[in-house]
Amino acid sequence: MKLYLLPSDNLLSFVTQLSKTGSVFYPEKEGSKAHFVRFEPGKPFEPVFSSIRTAENMKHFLFPSRDVVAKFPKDLHLNVEKQIIIGVKNCDLRGIDVYDRVFLKSDPVDPGYKQRRESIVLLSADCPEPEDCCFCNLVGLRPYGETICDINMTPVDRGYVFEAFTKAGEQLINEHSRFLIECTREDQKERDQARAAAEKRLASINKKPFHEDLATRVANADPDLQHEARKDCVECHACLHACPTCYCFLLSDYPKGKEYERVRTWDACYYAAYARVGGGANPRSELDQRFWNRFQCKFNYFKENEGFFSCSGCGRCFRGCSGKIDIREILWKL
Repeated sequence: MKLYLLPSDNLLSFVTQLSKTGSVFYPEKEGSKAHFVRFEPGKPFEPVFSSIRTAENMKHFLFPSRDVVAKFPKDLHLNVEKQIIIGVKNCDLRGIDVYDRVFLKSDPVDPGYKQRRESIVLLSADCPEPEDCCFCNLVGLRPYGETICDINMTPVDRGYVFEAFTKAGEQLINEHSRFLIECTREDQKERDQARAAAEKRLASINKKPFHEDLATRVANADPDLQHEARKDCVECHACLHACPTCYCFLLSDYPKGKEYERVRTWDACYYAAYARVGGGANPRSELDQRFWNRFQCKFNYFKENEGFFSCSGCGRCFRGCSGKIDIREILWKL
């Protein structure tokens, strides 16, 4: 695939032009964390593409925490605007890959998700400085986009190396070619060196891989190990709500005037009532069972059905955990 370079001096003009076609979001630093903010022409523009993923995940763009999915007796008509998201990391692209398989590639297709997915243009960015919480290399990912994204961009001295992966990405490059120049061999060499350094950094953080038969080990984990793994869990649920790949939800109907709305809200398998059924029965009434269900879902069930782990190695679960539980340590012990 042909590479292009967006010179640093052209970045603001490029994003300003993009904002004329839809809402543009990009990562901006606030303290020690990066957050997605909406681009507004005329206001300070200070993007940060060299840090790790944003504190919030991509779920908020595609799978909101509260979403009206149907109305009665009238049909629901969604007005979805085009969104261009710049600076998405590969760990969050894994989340989108999971959602696509759940909401688009399974029957029935989720119409709301489909509309949002088709309205989003994704410009991912390399992750040149992985932190101690990162372990994307252990779950089959690299610290840069190779799929799912429309374009991947790599920061280099002269600007940003662009590589398109979809027709939408190629079209965006063609429509904004006046901002781009030819990518030289030196630019590409710098990109490759930065990527090699990031992968070396990840290898130094995560000195050993997960077992090749990890799914089987998770399925057959000793009950004592499961209990030991969850002993520091205080059921704050931060890990599940911060996770970019969790997709459990609840549907509830509410009256609104003379109509009813069906609302979808996030659910989490650590909730005590998560598996409760009619009559009050609950096959996962114990915390040990609920805690290990997360491991089964991400490292066994999804792997069996889709061929890869539904974990992105983003490290948000560790960062948000009140008990500082590191799932890497648990999985290494299996």
